[in-house]
Amino acid sequence: MSPAPDTASRLDVISAICQRLLESAAELEDAAVDLLPFPRQVVRADLALAVSRLEAFAGVTPRLAGRSPLGRVALALPGNAILSNPLATIAASHLAGNKTLVRLPRQRQAWTEVLTGLVGEAAEFVDYDGAGFLSHAMRQPEIDALMAFGDDAWAAGYERQARLTGTKFIFEGPGKDPFLVLCPALVDEAARAAVEASTFNAGQACTSPERFYVVSAAYDDFVERVTDLVRELRSGDPKDPETQVGPLAPGVARRIDDQLKDAVGKGAVVLSTGLRRSMNVNGEERVLVPPIVVAGADHRMKVMCEETFGPVIAIQRVGSIPEALELAEDSPYGLSATAFGRVAGVAERLARSHGQVFVEETWLSQRRKKPLAPYGGRRRSGWVWEWQDEQFVRRDGPRHNFLEFSRS
Repeated sequence: MSPAPDTASRLDVISAICQRLLESAAELEDAAVDLLPFPRQVVRADLALAVSRLEAFAGVTPRLAGRSPLGRVALALPGNAILSNPLATIAASHLAGNKTLVRLPRQRQAWTEVLTGLVGEAAEFVDYDGAGFLSHAMRQPEIDALMAFGDDAWAAGYERQARLTGTKFIFEGPGKDPFLVLCPALVDEAARAAVEASTFNAGQACTSPERFYVVSAAYDDFVERVTDLVRELRSGDPKDPETQVGPLAPGVARRIDDQLKDAVGKGAVVLSTGLRRSMNVNGEERVLVPPIVVAGADHRMKVMCEETFGPVIAIQRVGSIPEALELAEDSPYGLSATAFGRVAGVAERLARSHGQVFVEETWLSQRRKKPLAPYGGRRRSGWVWEWQDEQFVRRDGPRHNFLEFSRS
């Protein structure tokens, strides 16, 4: 079925963005390395993902049949976004037929200018501080929906405004994603996947696994294998093309220090794979924190309960699969979960507490196969607030932005 004429013209705009991206890929990669604090390897992977996401929109147009745009959508995008998140989110709103207003953090002003040139007519970028933009979007009657990425602690405070104004509020929040190793025969495969998924972009992805539950029969081998693998990673200056793990914001580094001190004080063993040091990256103060393994972790420790958002692999020994499941569920967050070992009922149970479940693969391998996989988690990891049939409702779970930005 061919898309409706309006949808087809909007798809042409998205295709034009993708073409500009392809034609200027090398220049964009260099610009990102010069303007952002992320390693070239991360930038290159994100650029490739942005292309695949934009190309995938042609396949979702049938799902918009019979739907209409919300009207005007405001997007408050995160500071760790490079290309794939901004471009795919803008494209989803545009494909649904909306006028789109976009705000990135002010320290990303130079990068905002790059994105402005890329998206052209698909979005308008504005300069606001974060709280100011959210309040502005909520107050404007012509803005029908606001999507924000960030911390659930401040996002929860906007419920009253959402109720009063009727603005649809779509929130993408933190994760504290569990990774379960349930089969000793899969230790090597699980360890490789764990290290790749938890240290990509220095763990600065909300879907990075941060807490690992390993059955006793696999525990010692898993800890040893993960430790060997993180030692092989190259940490350093993002401008060095060999760097795999770059530096963090100072606040994140302080949070990691606090979590590690707490863990050691409660009996965990902490292995750091290199020297921590401060550095200036493109005018931003950053702290290099090489990957860290925490063995002997448990739920008394902050590192197993609070978001880390850094390259820390905290591992807990469990005596059984039911114990692993209970611990995985024991969190206020539920963005995604990973399990190595195809045990009956595990994925179904995790799906009730987490947005997405990856079985013998990770969020990285999943997004390579399905670049337009749904966003969204459960509990405090994300939600949608909106009025439906004169009732204010809150819902959570996986969702597609192009559907959230349209109505039936």
